[in-house]
Amino acid sequence: MEDNGQKKEEQSHEGKTKETEAWEIRYSDLADGRFLKEWLLDPSVGRWFPIDDMPEIDDAVHRWIGFSRYKCSLTAVKDGVPCGLATLYLQPYKKLAHQCEFGIIVGGAHRGQGIGTSLLKNLMHLAKDKFRIELLHLQVYADNPAIHLYSRMGFKEFGKQEGWIKEKDGTYTARLFMERRL
Repeated sequence: MEDNGQKKEEQSHEGKTKETEAWEIRYSDLADGRFLKEWLLDPSVGRWFPIDDMPEIDDAVHRWIGFSRYKCSLTAVKDGVPCGLATLYLQPYKKLAHQCEFGIIVGGAHRGQGIGTSLLKNLMHLAKDKFRIELLHLQVYADNPAIHLYSRMGFKEFGKQEGWIKEKDGTYTARLFMERRL
């Protein structure tokens, strides 16, 4: 993969040198599904996905990790343990094959470390070079902090749907549609 996490020496605010932790990016495999399920069960992570109970989580994991058989899903691994996953949802129809939606998730304990950025850079590279994707797009909760990552990576909002999710308390949550040409 193109942009793996690397061990780097950084200057701390006290002038001391510290080593940051590293990760690697590899193709996902079916065994990564158990980590995906664990992340979706974490309320701080699962809150950003439109699934509500165990059958829905199991279905989401099955569908998401199933794309690994096409080598269009990437897993970030830190200290030998998966910590994030990004997947291209490839289109089976020729007239749609130039564009692709994707999903990305980073385990709660691994957020804010650059793993999402690395996964997304590698996924964009994979989409363009291996699958000849021209347009990458996503849908995201309108208040999801990951929107900052997508914007930083060149994705632009092209639509909004109010009332997308009806929460248990009866309130509604909107979603944004974002895209980027590769």
